[in-house]
Amino acid sequence: MSLTNKYEERVMSDLEVDEYIITIAGGRTAPTNWVMKIFPEISWLTKYNMPIVFVLTNQRILVYKLHSDSEIKLAMSVHRKDIKDCIEANGPLNGAIQLTLKDSQTFKFVLKKDCVPEIVLELLE
Repeated sequence: MSLTNKYEERVMSDLEVDEYIITIAGGRTAPTNWVMKIFPEISWLTKYNMPIVFVLTNQRILVYKLHSDSEIKLAMSVHRKDIKDCIEANGPLNGAIQLTLKDSQTFKFVLKKDCVPEIVLELLE
């Protein structure tokens, strides 16, 4: 069963009026500052390296925390108008998207490499 089919009903309950799903992808959050990069073992104690379901809609990015029982809970919602910059931050094995918000917060999401270019193009429109 694909992620879209598995979580679509749950995600639909969180959508606003006239909002629709563009894509759903599984992944994890990743460290964006040097402390978490140097000491990755401590990042497991924080929101970094959290298993997620990443949802791109026409209005927002929704990030759901994926629990061990495969249930998801909304962890973060960002309106697309609040995104200042979006770049591909791919590694050798995985794809990644790094978002910088207008308030200078930075978030990095590690996803399957093949879905990253499509998401970045959509966010840059």
